[in-house]
Amino acid sequence: MIEEIKKLSSEFIEIRKCIHENPELGLKEFKTAKLVANKLREFGVEVYENVGVTGVVGVLKKGNSNKSIALRADMDALVINEASGVSYASKNEGLMHACGHDGHTASLLLAAKYLSKSEFDGTINFVFQPAEEGRGGAKAMIDDNLFTRFKSDFIFGYHNIPSKTNKLFCLKRGAMMAGADALRVNISGVGGHGSAPEKASDIMGAMAHFITQAGFITARNIAAKNQAVITFGAALSGNETSFNILQDKALLLANIRTFNNDDRNTIIEQLNNIAKSCELLFKVKVELEFIQIGAATINDDEAQKLAFGVACELFGEQNCDEFHEPLMGSEDFSFMLEHCKGAYAFILNKNDYYLHDPRYIYDDDTLVNAAAFYSGVCLKYLK
Repeated sequence: MIEEIKKLSSEFIEIRKCIHENPELGLKEFKTAKLVANKLREFGVEVYENVGVTGVVGVLKKGNSNKSIALRADMDALVINEASGVSYASKNEGLMHACGHDGHTASLLLAAKYLSKSEFDGTINFVFQPAEEGRGGAKAMIDDNLFTRFKSDFIFGYHNIPSKTNKLFCLKRGAMMAGADALRVNISGVGGHGSAPEKASDIMGAMAHFITQAGFITARNIAAKNQAVITFGAALSGNETSFNILQDKALLLANIRTFNNDDRNTIIEQLNNIAKSCELLFKVKVELEFIQIGAATINDDEAQKLAFGVACELFGEQNCDEFHEPLMGSEDFSFMLEHCKGAYAFILNKNDYYLHDPRYIYDDDTLVNAAAFYSGVCLKYLK
């Protein structure tokens, strides 16, 4: 199968380069979505556009079976200035496919072409998702009745993973990736003069207190065997001339990552408690806004077993890792797994630079291996 797919791959390597050259932000993937839809129609696949704004779903049915399976790839780019030096670098200034979604999309198209020429009994739903990078693409497709319109017994997805390991394919049972929440902390109060702090709120003290106390939450409230992290990315108040000004507002931005809802709820509860203590101690008002970017990505046991068995047949058991360490990164594929049994895998990308690096490039050997995995899991289940 891998050799047959490799013979088809040159067209899709060029498609990947075209997508890479023309990156689009989440929910604005108009050209990418149109390219995907046109290619699917070319392969004889029934096409549904504008599913969840710019999402595309292709349906390929053969035989009489009621069994069905879904394959998912993401299409959006990132706000990054490219520094890869490749001949097909981004033409859209400030945007780049620095996470390999160009390759994810091209590999699913390659699988669609291969499967359109294959024999199977059932239905395959090709799900091209917009806006994975924190812009709500999975939820948009789900809210547009993805799983009622396109019934699927299982759904499978993957992410390329730059690594020095010799393992081509990695996944595990249970939690594969962490859930992620963005946190906005708005602190407000009374501003004043530096010579009379008693007449004003202590915005700076509240900021410092919130950050330092939040740092103790995971150490004292989360079981040591569990993984969780709170990271502050920005503390914004005043400017470079504010030597003698007591500010009246501040904004903190943070990221929370957990592997289960109990730990997530504990962290949220404790952050709310810290907010209340800031209000009492520093004469301020503190408002917290939690934005769930992704739930924990938790593989279904049955789907994981199917996926790993196919990978071992394709790549050899020695090249597959069934006990991969879960990553603190997050994926909104997790929301799809709340509605449909499925599994998410990592496929090796032989690249020196990690995801979201401006020098990152997707390796086209990964494109072939991913298309083989997509195709293999369908043909195994719909045999």
